[in-house]
Amino acid sequence: MSAKENIVCTPHLGDYSLLANMLIERCLGYKTINCPKTTKKTVEIGAKNSPDTICTPFKIVLGNYIEALELGANILFVVGTGCRLGFFDVLFKQVLTDLGYEFKMLNLFEYNANAIKMFKILKEWNPELKVESFTETLDLLKQIAIDMDELGDYLRLNIAFELQKGQFEENYQAYLKNVFKSLSKKEAAEIGNEYKNIFQKIEIMKPERPLRIGLIGDLYSVMEPHGNCYIEKWLQENKIEMHRPITLTYLVNTLFNLENFIGIKSDYAEYNMGGNATNTVVLAQEMAKNGLDGIIHMKAATCSPEITAMTILQNISKDYNIPIIYFTFDTETSETGVHTRLEAFVDMLEMKREEKR
Repeated sequence: MSAKENIVCTPHLGDYSLLANMLIERCLGYKTINCPKTTKKTVEIGAKNSPDTICTPFKIVLGNYIEALELGANILFVVGTGCRLGFFDVLFKQVLTDLGYEFKMLNLFEYNANAIKMFKILKEWNPELKVESFTETLDLLKQIAIDMDELGDYLRLNIAFELQKGQFEENYQAYLKNVFKSLSKKEAAEIGNEYKNIFQKIEIMKPERPLRIGLIGDLYSVMEPHGNCYIEKWLQENKIEMHRPITLTYLVNTLFNLENFIGIKSDYAEYNMGGNATNTVVLAQEMAKNGLDGIIHMKAATCSPEITAMTILQNISKDYNIPIIYFTFDTETSETGVHTRLEAFVDMLEMKREEKR
C-alpha cells in the first residue's frame, strides 16, 4: 500500500483530534479524514458490537471507527492514554476484524506516552522521517495545544455572558481553521496571540459574582461533548462561569508526574489511584479552596478509577461544604434527564448562596 493510499482517521476527543491529524500529515504524509459527527446512530453501532461491560468511551469510539471505515479510512489512530482505553487497541482490532474490515492501527501511546517512543513508532511507518522534522512538528503542536487550551479556558469563563451571542464560538472556530494551516511554531504563536486579543475585545456583561461551577472526572467524559450530553453548552446557556482545568496541556504537566503532583497538591490522595482519579481528587480540593459554588463530577459507566475517587469527593464535599453532583454516562443516558438534574442542582446552588448573604 503506497503512502498516497493511506487514509487515517482519529476518533473525536473535543478538538484534539485536529492535533493528531496534523502530526500524521506532517510526519507520515498520509491523508486524514474526520469521523462523522457523533450521533445516536454512532453510539448504537458501537454499543451493538461491544462487550456489554466495556466502558462507554470504548463503545462510542468503536462507533466512530466503524463510520470512518465506511467512508474509506484504512488506518485507525488509537486515542487514549493514562487509562485502560489506551490499551484497548487489541480489542478494537479484534472486533473490527471480526466485522470484516481491513485496516491497520496506529498507536503512539503504547503503555505510556513520550517523544522518543512516538518518534520510533512513526519512524517504523515512515523510514524517511527525520528527527529534526519530528521535533519541529512536536514544537508546533505544543504551541497550538497551549493556545487552544488558553482560548478554551477564557471562553468557558466568559461565553455565558457575551452580549452578541455566538461571537466566542465563531472566533474560536476561525482560530482552529487558521492555526492548522500554520507551518511553524512562530506562525502558530502569532495566530494564537491574534485570537487572544480578539477574545479580550468581545463585549460581555458579566455579574461581579456569577455562579461558578467546576467540571471534573474522567478524561473522555470531560473533554468530549457528546460523552457528557453537552453539559458545557447547557451551563453556557444558563449563565454559569465554567472552570474546567482538565485540558491537554494540564494533563501533560500532571498525568505523567503524579508522584510529585500528589505530594505537593493534595491532602486526600497519597498514591496514584489510576486513570484520572488522582487529578479528580486534587482538582476538587483546589476548587473547594478557591470558593467555587459547586462541582460537577462526570464519569463513563464502568470507569473504576472514578468510582474510587467518588468516595473521596464525598469527604471533600463535607469538609468544605461544597455541593457535588455526580453523573455516570452510558449509551442510554438521556440528555433531557441530565439537563433536568443540572437545573435542580443550579437552583440549589443559587438558594445556598442566597442564604449566605
